[in-house]
Amino acid sequence: MVEMTKKTIENDLQKFLNVHKAASFLTVSVTTIRRWAQEGKISGIKVGIRGDWRFTKKDLLKMIKKNNEL
Repeated sequence: MVEMTKKTIENDLQKFLNVHKAASFLTVSVTTIRRWAQEGKISGIKVGIRGDWRFTKKDLLKMIKKNNEL
């Protein structure tokens, strides 16, 4: 049971992108990603003691779609 939980957590974590991967995905700078996250323009979560941002591709795509509708 514990092994399944570890695998589930590892699989879930792989679904998240850090700021560098999110920046590459959106072809913007890391600074822009952090700013957008702090301003609430991108949905994300903070993890760990340092509060590192993590994002899903789904949320990044939502942001792109929202901006294209303007």
